[in-house]
Amino acid sequence: MDRLVNQRAVAVGLAMVVALVGVANVLGCAAREVSSQRIGDDLQARVEAALVVASDVDATGIRVSASGDVVTVTGHVGSGFEQQSVGAIVRAVPGVSEVRFILTIDDPQAGR
Repeated sequence: MDRLVNQRAVAVGLAMVVALVGVANVLGCAAREVSSQRIGDDLQARVEAALVVASDVDATGIRVSASGDVVTVTGHVGSGFEQQSVGAIVRAVPGVSEVRFILTIDDPQAGR
């Protein structure tokens, strides 16, 4: 009888350990997702700051978003040179591993 009770106690204990490991995995995934979002927010702020202080870029028409270490840059720039400058600035920000550009070059000659 004692042996049966001990076996049941061990089985219940193992089941609890398995359940706790499952809960820990779910919480760990959620924590990584939140952490990744915070990293993305911080990276976005750092990229935006770098663009604002750049003397050869007008950042008013540029929007930045980040997901993890991937940065997406959208908006309008005045020239191909400015577009290249934006690329160099964004790539130079620590933590950026990939840059996606959706930039339109405004042609000042288009209105003539």
